[in-house]
Amino acid sequence: MARHLSDREMVGIRMFTTTTHRAFTLIELLVVIAIIAVLAAILFPIFAQAREKARQTQCASNTRQISTGILMYIQDYDETLAPAAIPSLGPDGILWPELLAPYIKNKQIFLCPDDVNAKAAGTNPNSYGLNEIVFPDLTDPTALQTTILTLAAFQKPAETVMLGELGTENDFKTDRPGASKMPAPDHPVNDTADARPSPRHFQRVDLSFMDGHQKPYRLEQFYIAQMPPDKWFLP
Repeated sequence: MARHLSDREMVGIRMFTTTTHRAFTLIELLVVIAIIAVLAAILFPIFAQAREKARQTQCASNTRQISTGILMYIQDYDETLAPAAIPSLGPDGILWPELLAPYIKNKQIFLCPDDVNAKAAGTNPNSYGLNEIVFPDLTDPTALQTTILTLAAFQKPAETVMLGELGTENDFKTDRPGASKMPAPDHPVNDTADARPSPRHFQRVDLSFMDGHQKPYRLEQFYIAQMPPDKWFLP
């Protein structure tokens, strides 16, 4: 004669059945992990690219604000350009970022968010350099013989580089932190304040031009293999 199950036994069976039904198998767990890994592989580069785009935007803002400060300096000095450096007791003289102190109060704009070498370079880090052809270094004896230009000297201000990101040696790869002047392509990097452009953002260099506008360029668009070599740097 068959025995009827008690209510307690029936509840236990139902709980066991439910628990067994809701459990994940090893295969299901592996599938979920694989899906998460695929999504992470897809999304992480997108997030990294978005962060880098934000840094590029900040750097572009920096060059725009610096160029505005330079133009304010020029207007206050009867349209005469600031020198890249002037003599002082220091080994490199007084560099142009110090000359702009009355016009630029936030020193952080002299630092590119991606320029980790400049951050470690010292108390006054700088990621940008002036066009040394039109902003002469007056600590250099040969530059002392050069007439400091005015805005009227520029035939194509929208096509003449004012300043840009810098921080590399002649090979455009080796780090050269702490510089503040960008020699023209045909000129040597011959002192501690000189450096070549550094394409830190998507292989582009953030530049400002003598008319005040800002735009990123690849090295081959304004610095390498140009004809004549210094065409973007001449007034």
